[in-house]
Amino acid sequence: MSFEKALQKVLQLEGGLVLHKNLTEETETYAGIYRKAHPNWEGWKYIDSGQTPPFELVKQFYYENFYKPLELIENNTIRNLLFEFAVNASLKTAIKLLQKVVGAKSDGIIGKETLQKLNNYLVNNFEENFIKDYTLARIAFYTNLANKNPSKYNLYLRGWINRSLKALEEIA
Repeated sequence: MSFEKALQKVLQLEGGLVLHKNLTEETETYAGIYRKAHPNWEGWKYIDSGQTPPFELVKQFYYENFYKPLELIENNTIRNLLFEFAVNASLKTAIKLLQKVVGAKSDGIIGKETLQKLNNYLVNNFEENFIKDYTLARIAFYTNLANKNPSKYNLYLRGWINRSLKALEEIA
């Protein structure tokens, strides 16, 4: 799957090219881009002037911040799985979860050790097993987050779990 297809999937999961404000967030989100986390995104200038940001700005944002750092991962399915989770939970969190699954040092950086452990994992297991293991780790991450701060995150837990399970639908 190309970046463009992966981006379309992410945008669908994020609700499309719409501006909204989640109940527990301080500022608005456009196409999954949360203003508080990314206040310098060029698209906010358009939104603040009542215009729709060019799609190219959305595409560039996602590529530079989430996809490009994952391009060291040769396996498209795994790269796209991490991309989708990174958009929701952060790039560093997505990589740390990958490292946990494959038994690499958990530093949130894709380096030689992480790539070697991932490749060894894939040689000894099937891609489908990685997707299952990563999805379970992801659900555990979300559940732990909600348990730590139920008043803020319980509202999102079911949606996060459903979003995670969509990865399993692709291999079923």
